[in-house]
Amino acid sequence: MEDGSPYYVPIAPTVVSNTPIRWDNPTPTHHTVTHSGCVEDEDSCLFDSGAVSPGSSFSVPGLPVGRYTYHCRIHPIMRGQLIVTDSPSTPSQL
Repeated sequence: MEDGSPYYVPIAPTVVSNTPIRWDNPTPTHHTVTHSGCVEDEDSCLFDSGAVSPGSSFSVPGLPVGRYTYHCRIHPIMRGQLIVTDSPSTPSQL
């Protein structure tokens, strides 16, 4: 999440599988990090932060290889996609 922007930054980060992933909230308002599976099919819900307070963060212990779309339940315009790969060559920070 980025201060002053209604988007996740970066919008499509790449991370290595099974390593911890953290989203920071530097904005002055609450946000969520909600896997699209939590809305489409509760059985495929992989992560849902609940409201992340300003200055706080949300973490997951790691995910298997794949692409995971997510959004903010409070601000539906905020959408992102997490790309999880086995290759440690180009991971980016969230």
